[in-house]
Amino acid sequence: MNLKGCQVKEYYDIVNVVFIHSERLYGTVESLGLYASKIKYQKDGIEYEEVFDNEEFTVMEEIVFEHVEEEN
Repeated sequence: MNLKGCQVKEYYDIVNVVFIHSERLYGTVESLGLYASKIKYQKDGIEYEEVFDNEEFTVMEEIVFEHVEEEN
């Protein structure tokens, strides 16, 4: 890919995969707070979005998506 003479916009998305102790399920962090966070997870085919105290889950993985956009 030749990006010479083009403006490039680069940004990152970070997805934190967590294990929710009480539910014994994995989910993703939608909003990370100092004491509590909004976690999205699925249970029995239903998607939930709940606020958990940060002690109620463990961050298992941090996935970083790199986005590069070319502007002419």
